[in-house]
Amino acid sequence: MDTRFYRSSNLNINRLATDLQNLYRSQGYQTQQISNDGQIMVQLRKGGDLEALLGMQAALTVTFQQTGGGVAVAVGQQKWLDKAAVGAAGLAIPPLWPLMITAGFGAFRQAALASQVFNVIDGLVHQQEPSAQPGPAPSQA
Repeated sequence: MDTRFYRSSNLNINRLATDLQNLYRSQGYQTQQISNDGQIMVQLRKGGDLEALLGMQAALTVTFQQTGGGVAVAVGQQKWLDKAAVGAAGLAIPPLWPLMITAGFGAFRQAALASQVFNVIDGLVHQQEPSAQPGPAPSQA
């Protein structure tokens, strides 16, 4: 799980989570939000059941946590095991070799999504608080 910390006490994690959801929903992603005390989790997923079967689905979870002095954002990638299983089936059974390609595409898509989400969050944070800079999370966050 990759984590970034934004030093600013003025960031609104509810707005960050909602803006992230709205942006990805407009791009065809399925989204859901779960929140509890000082923490919001947003799940993003693109691709239906067929894409999941072929190892091409992309999904991840973004967690926003209000901490002393700022906001910690963690991006956790999901669905890596399905890509490995589909790729292994393609390797083991010669008629299924094309599955290695779809699993590879899915893995690439997944990795690109995590990087893209952090870039989007950087922009959303900058809209709320132009002086907030991303950095590594402090050890207590």
